[in-house]
Amino acid sequence: MPDGYRVSLGNGSLDSGDTIGGPLVTFTTASTIGAGQWTWSGTDGGTTFVNTLEPGVYYLATDGFVYFVPDFGPVTTLTNASVTTAPAFSAPDGIVTGSDGAEVIDSGFTDDDGDSPGTGADQIDAGAGNDTVLSGAGNDTIKGGGGNDSIDGGTGDDLIHGDMDAAPVSATTEVLDWTAQGVDGTSLATGFTQDTGTMNVSVRFVNNGNNNPTYQVESTDTTFVAGGEPFDPNSSLYLFGAGDAATSTTVIDFAAEAGSGMSDQVQNVSFRINDIDWASGNHRDLVTVNAFDVNGNPVTVTITPGAGDTVTGNTIRANDIGDAPNSASGSALIQITGPVSQITISYSNALSGTQAVWVSDVHFTTIPEVAGDDTLIGGDGNDTIHGEAGADSLAGGAAEDQLFGGTGDDTLNGDAGNDLLNGGVGINQLFGGDGNDTLVGGTGADAMSGGGGMDFVDYSASGAGVSVDLSTNAVSGGDAANDTLSGGIDGIIGSDWNDTLTGYDGQGVDWTNVFFGGGGNDLLDGRGGDDSLYGGDGADTIIGGTGADLIEGGAGDDLIYAGAGDTVTGGAGNDTFLLDPAAMGGGTVTIEGGEADEPGGDTIDFGGLVDWEDVTYTSTDPNALSGTATLADGTVISFSNMEGVIICFTAGTMILTAQGPRPVEDLIPGDLVVTRDNGLQPLRWSGRRQVEGRGDFAPIRFEAGVFGNTRPLLVSPQHRMLHRSSTAALYFDTPEVLLSAKHLVDGRSITRAEAVRVTYLHLLFDRHEIIFAEGAATESFHPGHVGLQALSEASREDLFRCFPALRSDPGGYGDTARTCLRKHESRLLMTA
Repeated sequence: MPDGYRVSLGNGSLDSGDTIGGPLVTFTTASTIGAGQWTWSGTDGGTTFVNTLEPGVYYLATDGFVYFVPDFGPVTTLTNASVTTAPAFSAPDGIVTGSDGAEVIDSGFTDDDGDSPGTGADQIDAGAGNDTVLSGAGNDTIKGGGGNDSIDGGTGDDLIHGDMDAAPVSATTEVLDWTAQGVDGTSLATGFTQDTGTMNVSVRFVNNGNNNPTYQVESTDTTFVAGGEPFDPNSSLYLFGAGDAATSTTVIDFAAEAGSGMSDQVQNVSFRINDIDWASGNHRDLVTVNAFDVNGNPVTVTITPGAGDTVTGNTIRANDIGDAPNSASGSALIQITGPVSQITISYSNALSGTQAVWVSDVHFTTIPEVAGDDTLIGGDGNDTIHGEAGADSLAGGAAEDQLFGGTGDDTLNGDAGNDLLNGGVGINQLFGGDGNDTLVGGTGADAMSGGGGMDFVDYSASGAGVSVDLSTNAVSGGDAANDTLSGGIDGIIGSDWNDTLTGYDGQGVDWTNVFFGGGGNDLLDGRGGDDSLYGGDGADTIIGGTGADLIEGGAGDDLIYAGAGDTVTGGAGNDTFLLDPAAMGGGTVTIEGGEADEPGGDTIDFGGLVDWEDVTYTSTDPNALSGTATLADGTVISFSNMEGVIICFTAGTMILTAQGPRPVEDLIPGDLVVTRDNGLQPLRWSGRRQVEGRGDFAPIRFEAGVFGNTRPLLVSPQHRMLHRSSTAALYFDTPEVLLSAKHLVDGRSITRAEAVRVTYLHLLFDRHEIIFAEGAATESFHPGHVGLQALSEASREDLFRCFPALRSDPGGYGDTARTCLRKHESRLLMTA
């Protein structure tokens, strides 16, 4: 192993002036950089040396540092030293960087900086071209760049980008501007890199053995520019040779800025070289221009010389004409269509005197990276893979992966593990594989298959409501439009809009349905099986169906249908809980209203499945009612934190209609109802009011048969029943009269049925009508002054929207259908 002195690279590259310091280090060689010189001061063998120039060799060691080994061996003491001359070298930056060509980047690959993929956490930027990347073990970060790449992350938690991670960009026109490097006469001998916008253009100069060549900015001399050309006549690179046949080579390299979305090649390059001339016995200018693509292949250079020059191949030779910098005859136009990555300008002298040429600013057009159709494999580990643009194929491999297709028609395979698959824009195919996966198709007609495990389709980002039915795999609306669902999808995540989510009917082997409605007024129907249904925000309708379901209404005024075995929580909002007769059959239903003392409050509606006396209250606080009830089939209903309990005055009371008896709660405006006087009449409005069911507001219960009713009937105290008898004709000159229910209470067959809460329903027609409830003749709602006062403010406003004239003239509705008796008149009639 050699012994040498460590070089401190000032800017990451080996340059003249870099410090060389002690002590002497024994190192292992990774590569030989090349021969050069150092200037040192110190002692050796008892002799003092000051600023002594000596040759040696520069090496890159396996520890990542650069060392200088003097040809004459180590010195006794080293006071100071620095690099005098050295080959071009840039230190490894820790990023394995490919070119714009097609490459295989694996453990055997080494980039221009000396970086290679290893077993650690590699950073790899493959660049443009159709690359194959095998990063091996470790938590790697890999960017494929442009082209159709194949990337395998191997083991470890990898981050993989198939293409550029920025949005697609457009080509730009940029300029290498010499005067941007300094004022007139600024030396450029050490080289430089200029940011031209999206490109880093590096310029370096190689001395080909000339005596003291000059490279500097020229801004005072005026150079030739033809009409219509973009070149600045007062911005040039001045190349001067001091007097022998060899002068210099100027090397211009193009590299895209990180994240710019541009290729490392450019196109449509143009510049001028001026004052290519001859002087007898002194000089004859010879200039050769070559161009190369990213793979080092020659690129065509088009040279248009002035009248004083001759072109052979890529070389311009001055004729026997003396010119000036602003002379057309000594000016050559250089054009390179490209793509080109490097340009070299070799300037020499066919004679032996001094000479110079002026090189104009270099104009060029950038080339955006082109997205490719990539194949990206995560391998083992928790990988994150971005396909970006193009029609990509992504495979997560084992463990919990996140796959993002980006734009283009992508294919995503989660494989094993609990994966997130997001297709992005395009017509994508998503296969969850084993594990609990979440599939996000994105926009476009996507095909999604869950595979094994508890898998979700996620439409939370949809800009419109979706409809998804897992029993038929039918989908529509928003991002779901034209999607195809198959195999193993058990859960749905809805959008922020009005969604309809329907489950499959039955108990799955491993999983049943889990739905998240999200925002909007959603309909969630779990159908059969032990489902979990979460309404989220909005006024949702949730149907558990058969099976022991977990239902949470979330925020908003929800309508929830519960069945045997269900556990239901309403959450925030004024929720209504209905018992689903088709889902009963024993067991227990647990219903929690949610927040106590809510304005308006939560209501449980037994739908006529129990009577008042069948309900046992454990809390009679009107703002937090709790209790139990047992249905005829043995199903036990346990409820808590309710503000209202509806037994049978509304839900379950049968009203005679054109279709026969129908539950009053099912009637809507437009339905035809049988009336005693006018046959079938359309219902015009219905309203409801919830009150505390005690005292003056306690409902009146008529046992079956009292007024011809076929089963017990509950009405409000003010509600009037139709009475027909000869006694009525004798006393009131009409055989039919209307009697208020509260005036008929006898404590036996007609009683007050007090309740903690009761909801009264009102039915309104074009005129006051006699209708049939449970077979008993009774009145419809009459909106006179007394009737309107019985309505809640919201119900009154709703009624006024249907009948605006009632707001100013309640009496304008018309008379009652029959004479209405006072209390003493009713008592007289009933005791006669």
